[in-house]
Amino acid sequence: MPGARMLMERDLVGAWRLVSHCYLNEDGSTDEGPLGAGADGLLIYHPSGFMAASLMRTDSWSGDAPAPYLGSVESYLGYSGRWRVEKDAVVHQVVIGSHRRVVNTEQVRGARLTNGLLTLRNRLPDSTRHVVMDWRRA
Repeated sequence: MPGARMLMERDLVGAWRLVSHCYLNEDGSTDEGPLGAGADGLLIYHPSGFMAASLMRTDSWSGDAPAPYLGSVESYLGYSGRWRVEKDAVVHQVVIGSHRRVVNTEQVRGARLTNGLLTLRNRLPDSTRHVVMDWRRA
């Protein structure tokens, strides 16, 4: 793919702002997922090897979110810990998080940096769907 190359840790150091977040279905169609179409987020990779990620549903504060997401813990995801690059993936070693199920886990994200756009992708547990997140430098 033009503009894509081997990912290196120095390429990721800094702050990134979420551009898009969706679920990619096996048939190629997409769904907005629990964070909605207007999801926002900040991803920080520190050169010391620490990281932090915060993603939120922006319509949950206005009351425009579907009822199950109004003020719920599902409208926000945050975690932090250590990070490293392995081949074409970035690994997040979660130390603390807003959802207990991710604490003390390694979250492996397929990663590609193309023309300044960082795309992270991972398969949902027990599913054929993937989460796809695009980030730009903040």
